Amino acid sequence: MQPADKLIMHGLVVTMDDQLSLIDDGAVAIVGAKIVAAGASGSLSGFIGPATEIIDATGQLVMPGLINTHTHAADALFRGLVDDLALEPWLERLWVAERKFLRPDTVQFGAQLAQAEMIRSGTTTALDMFWFPEVSAQVAQAAGFRLMTGPVYFDLAEPDKIPVEQRTARGREFLQQYQHDPLITPCVTPHSTYTVSPQYLQEAQALADEFGVLLTTHASETAKEVTTVSERYGQSPPRHLDALGMLTERTVLAHCVHLRGDEIELLAQRQTVVAHCPMSNLKLGSGIAPLPQMRQAGVQTTLGTDGPVSSNDLDMWAAMRLAAVLHKGVQQNPTLLSAQEVVKMVTCDAAIALGLGDKIGSLAAGKEADIILIDLSRPHLVPRYDVYSHLIYAVGRDDVATALIRGRTVMQQRQLLTIDEASAIAAVQELAQQIAQ
Repeated sequence: MQPADKLIMHGLVVTMDDQLSLIDDGAVAIVGAKIVAAGASGSLSGFIGPATEIIDATGQLVMPGLINTHTHAADALFRGLVDDLALEPWLERLWVAERKFLRPDTVQFGAQLAQAEMIRSGTTTALDMFWFPEVSAQVAQAAGFRLMTGPVYFDLAEPDKIPVEQRTARGREFLQQYQHDPLITPCVTPHSTYTVSPQYLQEAQALADEFGVLLTTHASETAKEVTTVSERYGQSPPRHLDALGMLTERTVLAHCVHLRGDEIELLAQRQTVVAHCPMSNLKLGSGIAPLPQMRQAGVQTTLGTDGPVSSNDLDMWAAMRLAAVLHKGVQQNPTLLSAQEVVKMVTCDAAIALGLGDKIGSLAAGKEADIILIDLSRPHLVPRYDVYSHLIYAVGRDDVATALIRGRTVMQQRQLLTIDEASAIAAVQELAQQIAQ
């Protein structure tokens, strides 16, 4: 038995494996980036060697890191700048600010701030659509954060000043650079059917197919979007995407608030993934996505925060709790979406949906060690009868004590170890003074 590099011991281990095993006084043994065993602490003591780092998880819950399947992370630069507007006028105001202030250096500050926030709240993987993806990728590499990101398609030369006809060539360079990176999973990120023409949507899909990577885009977020796209192309956003060959098992559609029943069936048939972003949808007045109907039809559903301008933070616990209770109230059915189902949506199910199921999403031998520890000793987490109930209805972002990504400890007892948080905050505060003028 090879000694472990790290051994997490004496915690309540919520594995999220195929059996949804719970291990009281559990342990997780890590060698390098990978988990080599998960089991009772007593049975894993043989992994202790002279150089093994013991992480005492007494009084803590040990679980897979959370997976955020839709965000625009570096928009943290503009948090609180534009509020209380519908999506379309909100976007116009945001895009003005982005055009004026987004550069590689400012995106770096925003990405550092956002990744610090995500690590602090227990998110270890994010699917991010944002300008200058190479900058966010570099920040993630330094921070040890797992990021899915890639070339943006937009018909106008937006903050990155790349003409749309050059986006595929530039995107190919990004995919080539990161296709074998252990932390960065490249993907293709055309903005939407109302901002990208059919020609370039098809180019984006062809690029994704060339590299066998995921493609993500916005779809049916607002009723106005559906009307605009239907008038322009004679089809709703999902039907338009399907006609272009863009609904596949490697497609993640953000939002899907305004779907007809036949469109839900179409997404299920195509095995397309939906990233449900309830906080953003409510704040922008976009509506409430038919999440229970999608799940009943067999659509792969996951959860996202959206960007920190539309939801104002990157708190997956808030998204989880809102997703769990919102649909119960709207449909007056408290049995909809159990707590366990919602936890699966941000761990094992999300990993599978993003094509990362062989790497992350559960605590099992052979998986990479993306792990968070949650302090269960706080008053609002006592007593404990059902662990999944606590995770959805009681745990908050500040309860996350420690986080590991690929076996590297990135936060220990609430102290960030891989990001200079103070410098990022100071840089963003200084930039905010210019933005506010």
